[in-house]
Amino acid sequence: MEWRRGQSIFTVILFTTLLILIVGLLSWRARLSEQPLRLFFWVSYLFTIFQALPRAILDRRPEEWRWLHQLFSPEGNAAGIWLYANMLSVAVGAYLMIGAQLMWGYKVSFLPNLLGGAVLSVPLAFAAFITARAEASYALTSVLAFPLVIFPLIWVSSRSDFALSPMVALLGVESLLFLFILPAVWRD
Repeated sequence: MEWRRGQSIFTVILFTTLLILIVGLLSWRARLSEQPLRLFFWVSYLFTIFQALPRAILDRRPEEWRWLHQLFSPEGNAAGIWLYANMLSVAVGAYLMIGAQLMWGYKVSFLPNLLGGAVLSVPLAFAAFITARAEASYALTSVLAFPLVIFPLIWVSSRSDFALSPMVALLGVESLLFLFILPAVWRD
């Protein structure tokens, strides 16, 4: 779907590039320390995920949902959406990580970036799927997802020493809930 429509990927790249450029210019002018740059990085990451992820799920027509319902099992569809959310978060995170290193001088290690992005994208994909099944607007996705991503966002943006075990546990809980609840919603 992403490749066929074509505009989603370029919109995400443009949006992320503008975020990197604006924060880069701000950091050069204001000489920001590591803590504000970490906060800018994760907020930029979240805004980019919020802009990129729901579009592919919410823009599907009812006949496409029926086709997917006939072609795949509910568990297969849940796994596909989970995989799509994580792959997109890795791609956005890698692009944002490289841009932050080049433009801001802020270095993020890959594993915290990978885990933080997955922890932010799984609840957003779940909220987008529920919104799509209810045939509601994009705004409802943000309203449903914001309470689910605020804690992980505060956690990853406020800690200078990134603890991997709580993030792995949180991703595991989110993924289990996602893979158990989403098929039930799919069948409904």
